[in-house]
Amino acid sequence: MPEAQTPEAPTAIRNVVIGTAGHIDHGKSTLVQSLTGKNPTRLAEELERGMTIDLGFSNFVFEGKYRIGMIDVPGHEAFVKNMIAGATGIDIVLLVVAADDGVMPQTREHIEILSLLGLKHGVIALNKCDLVDADTLEIATQDALDAVKGTFLENAPVVPVSALTRQGLDKLWAELGKAIDQTTPKDTAGPFRMPVQRVFSAKGQGAVLTGIPVSGHVKLGDVVAVLPGEQKGKVRGIQAYHTTIEEARAGHSTALNLGSIDHDKCHRGDTVAEPGIFEPSRFFSLELALLPSVPRPLKHRAEVKFHVGTSELFGHVFFLDRPTLNPGERCLCEVMLEAPVVAGAGDHFILRLPSPAITLGGGRVIHREADQLARTPEALARLEQWHGAIESPLKRVALAVAEAGPEGLDRGHLVQVVEVSEAALEPLLAQAVLGGEVEASGRHLVHRQARANALGKLVALLAQFHDKNKAALGLKTASVQAQMGLGGGAFTALISAAVAEGKVEQRGELLGLPGRGGVLSASEKAIVETIAKQLEDSMLNPPTLNELAKAAGQNEAATQTAVDYLVGSGRAKVLHEGVLFSTKALEFAEKSIRDFLKGKGEAAAKDFKEVLPTSRKFLIPLLEYMDAQGVTRNVKGVRTLK
Repeated sequence: MPEAQTPEAPTAIRNVVIGTAGHIDHGKSTLVQSLTGKNPTRLAEELERGMTIDLGFSNFVFEGKYRIGMIDVPGHEAFVKNMIAGATGIDIVLLVVAADDGVMPQTREHIEILSLLGLKHGVIALNKCDLVDADTLEIATQDALDAVKGTFLENAPVVPVSALTRQGLDKLWAELGKAIDQTTPKDTAGPFRMPVQRVFSAKGQGAVLTGIPVSGHVKLGDVVAVLPGEQKGKVRGIQAYHTTIEEARAGHSTALNLGSIDHDKCHRGDTVAEPGIFEPSRFFSLELALLPSVPRPLKHRAEVKFHVGTSELFGHVFFLDRPTLNPGERCLCEVMLEAPVVAGAGDHFILRLPSPAITLGGGRVIHREADQLARTPEALARLEQWHGAIESPLKRVALAVAEAGPEGLDRGHLVQVVEVSEAALEPLLAQAVLGGEVEASGRHLVHRQARANALGKLVALLAQFHDKNKAALGLKTASVQAQMGLGGGAFTALISAAVAEGKVEQRGELLGLPGRGGVLSASEKAIVETIAKQLEDSMLNPPTLNELAKAAGQNEAATQTAVDYLVGSGRAKVLHEGVLFSTKALEFAEKSIRDFLKGKGEAAAKDFKEVLPTSRKFLIPLLEYMDAQGVTRNVKGVRTLK
């Protein structure tokens, strides 16, 4: 038996929640009140109509050891959405069947919903046994056993009780105690996430959001986000079962008083979560099972109601490999919702038909998607990989980094994809790096195979260029980057790795393969030497490409090839804005600048004209080049030796 119910009972809260289920008028709320001493009904309309419309909440102290929460869900067909919102937070179901009425339509639908939500533990209470004779009770018992056959409740105990006369309550408590002991409490180590069940404003306190956290814990003073949306606030107060506490954990009913939160912008279906980890989306890949009882196949693009956490949204189901899903079948698919919602990998969901309102099926969320998936074998194969990683954060790390390709991703983004905190991510990354799957450079991460694929593409690109341009020392770096389609950081990292491994050579502004390029005919060598002499003779006043071409008697294409050769072989350099200098001229300029500043100490740009015979057009690029090379330091236009 539970002890006397006092909100102040000094007992630890066990993060396990019991929830009722069953048909309307089978006595769920009355039974909860008899068990806990508290009436879970909270709405005046419920008292007037004598039926549960929304979720009711209660709790009890079990055997003096810990406090347990109870949720009373509505049994009427019209309020199934409220039943689902409550059922997503429970661990043990108390299925109530009236002995004088037997199993009814909502009893069966509740059993289906609870099975789809992944529940594993439960007790069947055969209520109102004081109203029937022994034969009727036996028939009702068999009726209940037949209804749960093949479900998680198949071996659940059936306990005849009367909520009014309290007959059988001792036996019911004993069976509930066994279920409590057999139930593994929710994980409190992950990032905090709580689907919102109720929102209200307490006078002088501000916004209060209630629900059952599905993961992690939260303490007074922590900052949380309310999603979707951009509201963030500090936790100013926490209550669980009418008791003020300092920390709330996954698996028990919680009320959070949040500062800086507008309660009018918060709703059931929102999520209170640790900031920076969970991202709302309209697209989710799913593992879907269609109930055998569904009257017809579900079509590709069918409109559905999608229930996850405490939210209910309209959406459309997209199949990747079939036009329809038959009753009793399973598949991997995607849902596109009317509005964004938060759902984590492995979360259970329910699909219902908007009209007529029947439960279609359910399953688990696989992955948050950025957009609608292609209906291709490749997309399905990818989905199968993510499906296999639902229970493994380590596999999700490897998949997320692999999908980022050679661009890779930083740790902050990976936290959102894998849905773990940065602290929890570190040991996972250490395993992935140690296993050789992931390469880490600071906060940047690249999958080994993605890097290898990109390197192979780079080498093939340069080989193709060399095959067609035997005289050229290589392809311009900017052109290579554009053809590779990589951002600056990823491209630089790739080239650095390729050069370090000896697979690519950096030849000035060019990239080439070792032993390839630079094969010149006698006439091509003559053109190169003619242009080299022009550059060297012009010193710090180099000619343009057009001027070089005219002086050499060549077209601009041939001249550009010769210039590229000179740059690639180190005999010339291209400075800012495409200004071309011979290496000889740059060496002269560096020596002149060093000697000048050793004597003068510091100088403005115009002062260098004393030692550098050139115009401002070439002087500024020269000085900026010397800054970049570490020869000089420029502070507000005044240069000194670095």
